[in-house]
Amino acid sequence: MITLTDELRQKRTNSLMHELENDVARLRREIKKERRENSVSIVCFSGEWDKLFATFSIANGALEMGQEVHLFFTFWGATALRKVNGDGGMQTQRSLLQRMLGWMLPSGIAGAPLSKMHFFGLGKLMMGRLLRQKGVDDLQALVSRAREMVAHFHCCDTSLQLLGWSCRDLEDGERTDWCGVTSFLGQAMKGKTTLFI
Repeated sequence: MITLTDELRQKRTNSLMHELENDVARLRREIKKERRENSVSIVCFSGEWDKLFATFSIANGALEMGQEVHLFFTFWGATALRKVNGDGGMQTQRSLLQRMLGWMLPSGIAGAPLSKMHFFGLGKLMMGRLLRQKGVDDLQALVSRAREMVAHFHCCDTSLQLLGWSCRDLEDGERTDWCGVTSFLGQAMKGKTTLFI
């Protein structure tokens, strides 16, 4: 015979079980929301050869491990994406200062200087020779491989506006995303790793 006390005890147990199920479901939703993507985001601030080499070496390593890679080129780093002697036919729409910067800044990977011991290009020639002797891919090969493995290239739109560049000034400009810092940070915060080089 079920007493009033047994009924109350059963209702209380059911209520506690219901609360526990709700808590577990809420925790599962929070864990799912907090779970980060398998992605690596790299901010490329430097246009120097050795720093670009490090950027693309890490990017290719991450791609080979199955990670999604997002590369954000900003300020001097944007010169790494610039076409060799590319002006996109826009020179007349640039200010004198923007044109002067265009003449002084390196164009693309080939024009990138070493950060130390450049010696008017001699240091870079020696580095290239060492890479060939050791069977290590050069920077251009690393960039090509990153594009083949579908790394996502993002260029800082503020940097491009300051320099007066358009997508026609960039290597593979149609496949390079223009975005601001907040857009890139939104992507970086979804991933597990963010690096600044």
